Amino acid sequence: MEKSLNLSHLVLGVCYYPEHWEASLWAEDLRRMKEHGIEVVRIGEFAWSKIEPREGVFDFSFFDRFLDLCQQEHMRVVFGTPTCTPPAWLTEKYPEVLNAREDGVFYRHGLRQHHNYTSEVYLAFCDRIVTQMAIHYGRHPAVAGWQIDNEFNCEVNEYHSESDQQAFRLFLKARFQTLENLNEKMGTVFWNQTYTSWEEIFLPRPAPSKGYNPHLKLMEKRFISEAVIRYCKRQAEILRRYIPQEAFITTNGIFGNLDSHELTETTLSFMTYDSYPNFAFDGNSNPKEPGAFNDRRSSWSLTRCRSISPNFGIMEQQSGPGGWVSRMRQPSPKPGQMRLWTWQSFAHGADAVSYFRWRTAPVGTEIYWHGLLNYSNEPTRRLRELAQVSTEARRLADLAGTKYRAAIAMLKDYSNQWDSELDEWRHQDAISDTGWYEASQVCHAPMDFVYLPEDGSQRTVELEELLHYKLLVYPHPAILTSERAELLRRYVEAGGILVFGVRTGYKDEYGRCPMRPMPGYAMQLAGVKVEDFTIQSPADEPETVDWDGEQLPAPEFHEILVPLEGTKVLGHFCGSYYDGEPALTVRELGKGRVYYYGAAFTRETAAVFLQKLELAETFGALVSVPWDVEVAVRGEGVQETLFLLNYQGEVRRARVHVPMKNCFTGEVLCGEAELPAYGVAPLRRLR
Repeated sequence: MEKSLNLSHLVLGVCYYPEHWEASLWAEDLRRMKEHGIEVVRIGEFAWSKIEPREGVFDFSFFDRFLDLCQQEHMRVVFGTPTCTPPAWLTEKYPEVLNAREDGVFYRHGLRQHHNYTSEVYLAFCDRIVTQMAIHYGRHPAVAGWQIDNEFNCEVNEYHSESDQQAFRLFLKARFQTLENLNEKMGTVFWNQTYTSWEEIFLPRPAPSKGYNPHLKLMEKRFISEAVIRYCKRQAEILRRYIPQEAFITTNGIFGNLDSHELTETTLSFMTYDSYPNFAFDGNSNPKEPGAFNDRRSSWSLTRCRSISPNFGIMEQQSGPGGWVSRMRQPSPKPGQMRLWTWQSFAHGADAVSYFRWRTAPVGTEIYWHGLLNYSNEPTRRLRELAQVSTEARRLADLAGTKYRAAIAMLKDYSNQWDSELDEWRHQDAISDTGWYEASQVCHAPMDFVYLPEDGSQRTVELEELLHYKLLVYPHPAILTSERAELLRRYVEAGGILVFGVRTGYKDEYGRCPMRPMPGYAMQLAGVKVEDFTIQSPADEPETVDWDGEQLPAPEFHEILVPLEGTKVLGHFCGSYYDGEPALTVRELGKGRVYYYGAAFTRETAAVFLQKLELAETFGALVSVPWDVEVAVRGEGVQETLFLLNYQGEVRRARVHVPMKNCFTGEVLCGEAELPAYGVAPLRRLR
């Protein structure tokens, strides 16, 4: 079952905190929101004490007044469960609910997400507050849906409380059954780590260095993900008992140590994302780096969200300059950028966009995380941009429900993602992830991500889903199971093109390196064997691979390849002691073919692949644009909408090859067209 947002039109919303404002402001705020096209407000995710001010004492009067006003003003509400910020009366009386550092010292009250996910005491308090809210507000006519908690694993994504240690042991027992099996699978024979009782096993604790057992560390990430999913599911099951069938349940954000695909499949109606493109310009970035993608990089994050829910929501869309008192100094969005970022989200599959926030907080850590309105409450240019977006969204109302169009996809999975975060020998993963995504952007070849399910997942990825794409790129699946290799073999035999990169298939599902030739289960699939390999030393000169006279950058890691029978060598290394050795191969398999590249993929290298495979400029028959303008397409037939997104502060020029109408202005374009600074043009062919 597809976990997607299902709306009849594009919807705009805003995050609102009635507890921050005098009640006398509420009605005027709601009216101003509606005047500017806002239909939905999100509330409540940090307001536990407004409902349960003291243990066991519930007071619903505050949100009763606000929800009744929303009903009166015809404003829809997304209600957040407030479990992200347990109240002080709870954390002081029951410190076992707190998360802890590696050394066992508690994180204390005062920020957010200072709790753990495994304390039965905390879970019982969460059950109670969610139950009370669901009973009281679940069928309120203003409430359209629910957000569970807020940004799982955002502030911290590791947990070391006593209840976490106990839950981790139970998790391992369920996975391995016996200590003997655990010791064998986790390789505890190394450095005398062998366990003789379950009580000897802990989540990582302070050690002389960070050289933790990598197999147990991978299991820790799987454990954390499972704990968060169980926590979220527990709240969702309570809500479902009391809310109408048509009310949705979601959560917001995609963060580390969490299988967000499994979370959505088992728990949510759909996923929502928090989009903050201005991180590209804060004090810790270098936006002037040559070729920098800056706010365009947010398209990568939106692609990831789209892989979970093809039609998703944005729960928090940046509207103003960002920053806490303690970190994240960001400039104001330049005129037009807020509108650009909104349409960036819509172009990538969002059907609802909710801005963070209505008015800037006057108190607290986020007094510099500005909203549509400043402290003064007077009109701003950002509010004027919102009015423009609202008008445009009405003109493109039928975009809702249409799908993003892509002919290529990058394969991903959480085991490799998590393993690469631990493994210093896997820097090529980040290089190639960026390289392929940026190449797809500059070559105007829209790309999807497809996440393959983890072992034991309730999700499945069928062959038909893969065959939707002409090209699949699986850059560095160090962990490659026989089941995944078999699925990919069927894809290729049916006519697909598959590209592997260096360091494929040399690990098992626990991150161990079995005694077998590399690239493991990809060897017969790709028709190649790895004879030798090396990290590229800082002392070495840059290496390239010659492919029919074209020099491809080959950074980070190299494998010298031996083609098996029937495999053709396409490229050779140029330099070092392996000058002239095979670096790129192709194998015909059924109706398709498999490429194996013995290095990492830069933007330039991936772009050459797209050009040689004739997959660049997917929509080149319709429009030609410079590399720094994004092309995104949603829908088919009469609803096919081609978005041109200019992330530059300067005019860019496009050439439109067939008559097309600008859906915002009604202007018919053919020939040269101008895209203003931070401009957006949604185009549809004349019929």
